[in-house]
Amino acid sequence: MSPSHALRRFACATLLSALVASPAASAELSVDIHDIGTQAGRLTVFVYASEAAWNGTGEPVRKQHVMPDGSDRLKVRFDGLAAGRYGVMVIHDRDGNRKFDVGLLGIPKDGYGFSNDPLVFKRPGFGRIAFDLPASGQRVAVRMK
Repeated sequence: MSPSHALRRFACATLLSALVASPAASAELSVDIHDIGTQAGRLTVFVYASEAAWNGTGEPVRKQHVMPDGSDRLKVRFDGLAAGRYGVMVIHDRDGNRKFDVGLLGIPKDGYGFSNDPLVFKRPGFGRIAFDLPASGQRVAVRMK
């Protein structure tokens, strides 16, 4: 077999295997939101995949808006995420003005919560809210403050 014929066979085999290869596994992230409180406004759930996105030099990988449903808990699901390290933040815009409202001394008027439920007096670093999402998926809880 000539070298060019062998190279063509290798290229065809590589192309064929790429075409029939299964797609990358995707994980499901379920976010259980607790202690919603007031039923006014809307909640926004942000999923971050990096310190850079968390710090504002990138975007969250996913974002979903949900309305309170009369209960003190909500479940939000994100499908199709790659296994990896993520952090979740939930903001409850109680008055619906699409801003995160703060009062005197910067004390929040709107609700907020993070994965890992860190005790906070300011926005936590990504490392404090980050968790590993396996390919099999995961459920995380966020307690609103």
